[in-house]
Amino acid sequence: MKKRFLPMIIGFLFTFFFVNIFAIMIFANEVPSSENKEYGETKNSIDKYIDGQLDKLDINEIQDYINKEIVINDVNLKSFVKDLISGEKNILDLFNKDGLKILMFDEFKASLKVVAVILVLALLSSILKSLENSFSSGAVSQIATYIIFITMVSLTLVGFKDVLQICYDAIDHTVGLMQVIMPILITFLLLIGFPITSTTLNPIFIGGVTFINVFFKNFLFVSITVAFGILIINNLSKNIRLKRFFSFVKQINYVSIGAMFTIYLGLVSIQGLYVTSFDKFSVKTAKFAIGNFIPVVGGFVSDSVDILLSSSQLIKNIFGGIGLILLVGICLLPVIKILSVIVVYKLAAIIVEPVGEDGISNFLNEVANLMIIMLASVIAITVMFFVTVAILTSISVVSQG
Repeated sequence: MKKRFLPMIIGFLFTFFFVNIFAIMIFANEVPSSENKEYGETKNSIDKYIDGQLDKLDINEIQDYINKEIVINDVNLKSFVKDLISGEKNILDLFNKDGLKILMFDEFKASLKVVAVILVLALLSSILKSLENSFSSGAVSQIATYIIFITMVSLTLVGFKDVLQICYDAIDHTVGLMQVIMPILITFLLLIGFPITSTTLNPIFIGGVTFINVFFKNFLFVSITVAFGILIINNLSKNIRLKRFFSFVKQINYVSIGAMFTIYLGLVSIQGLYVTSFDKFSVKTAKFAIGNFIPVVGGFVSDSVDILLSSSQLIKNIFGGIGLILLVGICLLPVIKILSVIVVYKLAAIIVEPVGEDGISNFLNEVANLMIIMLASVIAITVMFFVTVAILTSISVVSQG
């Protein structure tokens, strides 16, 4: 009896085994196909949504900044954003590295001409001093020395004016970029479910940018110009001593930059941290309510909302990154120019000291120190605006979960 049922049992097991294998093979082919189709439809929907958002944005002013900057590659912004989303481009591709190298060399070479003229004037002053006893009157030598010093002051005045104009232009460009990029980022904050954050931060950031513009252009740079005038008067005659007054004004400039830097970054950081907590709670509550209290389709609706929020967040983060690159690009050229002039004046002061008068060397060194304050101003403004854009860009990233 057992021998008769054994072949039947073995046959049944073989049949069951092959049927299961066949079923697995069929479903293995069908499930990925179904998943791929669903993935393709979702991806197409996301691409259409992103394209629609990009078409609605007015990015002509940002495109103008890209076209104007020498250290930024000339690209079509919308196409570049789409390439970033697809992964075909890197955001650092905006930098024109070859142009930056050429620019650094050209600026330093142009500044060396100023050193040559200053060295010639210092050498003439030294020769006049050594021949002072040959003149029948010391007044003749003194007059010649004054003429040389005034000529040198005229040269440094031109250089100082150029550096000051570079600073004004850098601030105008950075403030202009902030006034263009911030409304875009704040609008996307609203789209991804941060109405309280966008409403609260908008006046703070816009007001902060405006105040920085007024403070540096109407107070700090005026104070630096006054310090330059005091420096000239102090070195023009030995009978007029304004060294301590000059040091006092210079210290005011340093303290003003530090105070503005600390207060602004502290205010912006605190606002960015605590204001977002309200919107984070609201977004999480809404997603939980949709997913759990809407019958049947609640989970699908919640997932769809997640996709839309993530797509808007992606666009916002990309524009935030582009804004950061443009900020660095806008300020990189002024920083290189000012730095090359400072190095030239410092080198001139070092070379003049052993061959010329101490007064000329000290004058050139102090002019370079004033230019360092202007350079610090441009860098401080760039860092403050960089942190502002970085906070606006990272708000949604921190809020996910």
